[in-house]
Amino acid sequence: MDWKFVSDDIDSISLHDCDISEFIFDGDISLIFEYGFDVTASNPLNGTGRHKRTGKAAVILKNGRFISAEYPSYEENGNTVPAESIALNELSRLELEVYDIDGYENGVLTLACSAWNTDNDSAFCTVTISCEKILFCWSEFTDDAWFQKD
Repeated sequence: MDWKFVSDDIDSISLHDCDISEFIFDGDISLIFEYGFDVTASNPLNGTGRHKRTGKAAVILKNGRFISAEYPSYEENGNTVPAESIALNELSRLELEVYDIDGYENGVLTLACSAWNTDNDSAFCTVTISCEKILFCWSEFTDDAWFQKD
């Protein structure tokens, strides 16, 4: 898809509460956000002076390589439930709501997400992907971001 705006400014993009609607694997890994993500007023491509929500958007991970996804271990009734890996084909079928970019260091991106299944149950998970570069792509602004103060 051709995008009007392409930014590599990770600090001015918020993926909080944004849903990944599709994964595309074509040499790069594209995370498609059907309902967009939020771009802060400080992003050089946002000339509105306000924090804005985009229309359909993508996060393109150049030369991306899936590393892992997992439900981390947790405590339940005094017992430790061990971490559980999520296979790539399963991950692609889940509805993922991003809480935050948990880290981006040395070319490794970690997303903290909530994974929703068909029973409308969710569980916290992390997704880790390596890449050479992250590009945030969109074509329009549709509304104010959820954190825009009037």
